Amino acid sequence: MDFGAFATPACNQVRRKNSPPSPDADGLFDATGVDIICGRRQCHFEPVIDLLGRVQFMETRVQLVTIAPGRWDPAAILAACTRAHGNRVYEVDTSRVTPANPSGLDELKIARIVGADGVRPYLSKKSRYFEGRLGVVTPAARPVQAERRYNILRRSEAGKPTWAFRSLLFDVRGPRTSDYKVRRALRALEDAGLMHIQLGKMGGMATAKCTWTTRAYLTAPEFSLYDEDALAQIAAGLA
Repeated sequence: MDFGAFATPACNQVRRKNSPPSPDADGLFDATGVDIICGRRQCHFEPVIDLLGRVQFMETRVQLVTIAPGRWDPAAILAACTRAHGNRVYEVDTSRVTPANPSGLDELKIARIVGADGVRPYLSKKSRYFEGRLGVVTPAARPVQAERRYNILRRSEAGKPTWAFRSLLFDVRGPRTSDYKVRRALRALEDAGLMHIQLGKMGGMATAKCTWTTRAYLTAPEFSLYDEDALAQIAAGLA
């Protein structure tokens, strides 16, 4: 298909007719899946060898290294497209971030995908919004007046989720699709296989229904027979 249609005003209708590629059991994509993800961002993908590929946008080329022979990581694919467009990639600093993993979601995995697509997931300094004891946030367009009025609120520290990323994970009514950054993050998560988006009646994102896939959640720990024996011995010793 002509991937240039994704850059037109009718891109939502094009996405409805052309579903994103499906990753394998490990969440990786083959060369065909990489080509589709890159095409959705007006990039051209060219596999060089089984361990290396090349992403190109206009005259800019970015190398894309595989995780396994013929298999590419979705975060690396999105990061290559973002760099080819000349935009910034936001990597997650795990030393400054404490993931909350709401409802069992893998927050760090989601943050890697969102940051690779050029949306900042975590704050690099104090926020421009205020946070209450129950996690309710209030935009602070005028910080001085907000400080006087909301004396029980405080500004979020560096390492906390940004406004768009917070809406993506913690908003009770679902992601605020009216925000461009939220819509962009949702599209990246859909391409990575972490989100399923069902567009609204008019084919837009305003009334779209977004559902997390099983790959977006943390995997439950699996215990072997030796682990069960060890737990039984510990329980017997404590009894």
